[in-house]
Amino acid sequence: MAEPGCERLTEQTIQKTYSRGLANLVKRLFSQYKYPVIIIYGNPDTGKTDAALKIVEIAKKEGLLDYFASNINTYENGEKITSLQRLDYWFKNQSGRKCFILDEAGIHDDARMPMSRMNREIKNKVFVIRKFKGHIIFVLQELRDIDKWKNSPLTGAFIKKDVVARQYSAFIASPMFPDAIYIGHFPRTDINFDTLDIAPFTLEDELDEEQVTLHGMPSKVAFLFAKYKNNAVVARELTRELGHNVDPTQCRRYLVYYLREQLGMRTGPKKLELPPGRPPSNAS
Repeated sequence: MAEPGCERLTEQTIQKTYSRGLANLVKRLFSQYKYPVIIIYGNPDTGKTDAALKIVEIAKKEGLLDYFASNINTYENGEKITSLQRLDYWFKNQSGRKCFILDEAGIHDDARMPMSRMNREIKNKVFVIRKFKGHIIFVLQELRDIDKWKNSPLTGAFIKKDVVARQYSAFIASPMFPDAIYIGHFPRTDINFDTLDIAPFTLEDELDEEQVTLHGMPSKVAFLFAKYKNNAVVARELTRELGHNVDPTQCRRYLVYYLREQLGMRTGPKKLELPPGRPPSNAS
């Protein structure tokens, strides 16, 4: 049984609140994987995140998308992913057609730091996601904040959001369309979301102190190992904290125990299963 946030979008969550023309536009974007990137940008309060969610909503309704995820809270309509490590796993192991929305992309993939590890890793991941039936939507305020994607051959659409006569509008340019498209009234999404609950987007999953407290020493060792990447350093930190000597070999045993717990191997070897979110084998 899938955990909350991993289920397919259902007909009950989607309403027909869009035109046939907009549906055809979304169909062009999602029926191919040559251009997996969509960029939505504009001033604050112009409905950028709303538009991104409306696009994946339409894609689902038109039978072009099975799953979506984002780094914002969509109240279990889509999975919440807040690390590049988890996103990479999701794209490669979640079957079906999928799309990820990276909100505040200008912060997480900042053009002013082109050689940062995050920027390089995101660029590499985007090249790969086409092989796994994936698209990614970058949501940001200024196009210059994500400069490398402006002239990228992987970018399929630029959508500039604005407010005209108190209506959300959109100006759309794409290498797939001979002319730019203007939509004077871009419909609102029916997917609930909280724009104030934007999670950070990091390189790797992070263990928090609450998990360490709940699960004891194995989680403590895993927490420190994720931070320092060195058993000797972990042993030194634990020795200082606990007031008695902790050997690196002990840390290694705790780490193995923790990993077995996470993989469901506490009672001995058994067939490994993917994390919740993979659809039943009979799913389309």
